[in-house]
Parts: sequence; structure tokens; C-alpha cells
Amino acid sequence: MNILRGILFIFMLFSSALVAVAGSGRNAEEYGGYPATFLRLEADSPERQDLATPVASYVNDGGQEVRLIGAMHVAEPEYYDRLNKLFGQCDLLLFEMIGGEGLQRQEELRSRIDRSKPLGGLTKEEACEWNRLEAWEKEQREEESSFLLNWLGEAYKRFSKALNLQAQMDGIDYSPSHFVHADMTMGEFRKAQEEKKESFMGLMAKEIMSSLKEEYCGYQPNQIKMAMDLITGNVSGLKNELMRMLAYTSPDSLEDTVILKGRNAKCMEIFDQWKGKGARKIGIFYGAAHLPGLHAELLKRGYRLREVQWLTAWNTREQADGRDADQD
Repeated sequence: MNILRGILFIFMLFSSALVAVAGSGRNAEEYGGYPATFLRLEADSPERQDLATPVASYVNDGGQEVRLIGAMHVAEPEYYDRLNKLFGQCDLLLFEMIGGEGLQRQEELRSRIDRSKPLGGLTKEEACEWNRLEAWEKEQREEESSFLLNWLGEAYKRFSKALNLQAQMDGIDYSPSHFVHADMTMGEFRKAQEEKKESFMGLMAKEIMSSLKEEYCGYQPNQIKMAMDLITGNVSGLKNELMRMLAYTSPDSLEDTVILKGRNAKCMEIFDQWKGKGARKIGIFYGAAHLPGLHAELLKRGYRLREVQWLTAWNTREQADGRDADQD
């Protein structure tokens, strides 16, 4: 199970769905423990649970609003539908994706292509741009394969299919013109990791070793039940167990990493470039584990936390209610 925990850690590393211990005091209660808690598990029973990410709204003295929108990279389709609608309320949406600097334009052109027309209905200049973006995408895939991201993308697809969930790349529409990439390029990320002597496998090995220590206090999964759920195809059972593992596994090895700290710095660099360009409502769509760091950066810039809402990403309450109805 230590190996499983290490693999789960890698999944959480990329999905950024790591939960810290909830804060205390009035504000912690008012905001559901945010920002110390950035993934919330609620349960009526072990069979009826949901896992939610925060949407935290901030405002400054000039009336500019910023929303930190936490992400789960594999979730219920309805979760991504709600996020797409939320993004439409923003004047500017900064999004995370290592190596995703060409994605927004690529999605915009793809949405307009008509294969029945010459050049796909694009202008000559746009068709040339599309070819460049296709070459960029191929280069990105080759870069990814050298450090696990290609494997992870396939793992996301398999994982989401097995649990009747949807992958973020399939659920989020990245084509709107107000979307702006606010993350490292693949080259920047690779260089930063090399300079810091950081690697995915090294972080996973560190987490596996920490789980071997007696003081490890993360959630201890029911291994036999998980095996039986897998064999019998009990999707709700697997989801419930994984929700508990995600909610109660909190490795402390990411705080000073390129994956969190380095990418947060890049996000705020882009934010500072855009915040004075007239947008009244700015959204920052990043993995949930990034939000405590981004929260601190917004406070430094004079923003005040106004409210926090929670969006359900995973849910087994409806499935459990359906089974109960069938039994009545």
C-alpha cells in the first residue's frame, strides 16, 4: 500500500488536490477552513460523500475582483460545466498548464475549422498559424514523454474512464479569447527543476519513505475493500475510498518545489502584467493545492478575501440514493 500511496501522491501532485489541516477561528469556520483547507470532504455516511474545491473571491480598494478557482483535473462532468459558466463571468481568466502557452489559440482555431472548405475555412495566415500550433503540440508531446507527463495524461484518461469521471482537458473549453496562459513553458519548467535538482520520481520516493515512518498519520485505506470494489466494478465504493485518501493524505514535501512555489511565482508574474489593463473581474484557475500560496500573494497586493463558495467535484450521494431507491 506504500507504493499505492506513492502513486496516489503523483496523481495528487498533478491534480493539486492536496489537503492541509484546517485553520481555526471565526474566519476558518466562516470559509470552511479555507485557505488552509483547499479540498473539502463532506459525508453523510461512508457511502454518501462529496469532494469540493473552493472558489474564493477577493476585492481591492479599487473595486477590482479576483477569484481563485481551485481545480480537480479529473472530476464529474457537471463540475466542469459549472466551471465553464463561471469562467464566462470573468473579464480575464488566467489558467495553469505546464507547456500550455499555445493551447488557447489552438482551441480557438479548432472551433472554427470547417473541413468542407478550402484551408478548413481559415485564412491563409490562420492556416499557417494552425500548422505552427500543430507542430508545437507535437513538440510538447515529445517533451512530456521524457518526464512522466505523457504517462500521466494517459493515466488520467484511464482513471477517469474507470470511475465514470471526466478529464479536465475534455471538460474545459479553452477557446474563449479572454483565457490567458499563466504557467511555465515546458522549457522553463524543465530548467527550473534541473536547477533545483528536483524530479517527479524523487518526490514520489520521498513520499513513499515518509509513509513508512511510524508517525505517518495519513488515511489508512481499506485494502481488501478496494480490491473487492475493483474486482466487482463497484465504482461508488472506489470513489468513496479514493475521496478519503485524497482528503486525508497531506504530504509536506511540495511547499518549496518548482511544482508549487515556482509555478505560483510564474502565475503572479502574469497576473501583475494584466491586472492594470482594465479587467474588473479576474479569474485564476489553478490546481487547488496552489491556492494557499496564491491567497498569500493576493493579500500582499492589497486584496481582501470576501467570500468562499465550494463546488462539488466528486459525488457519490446521488449514486447511493439511486441504489436505495432500487431497493425500496
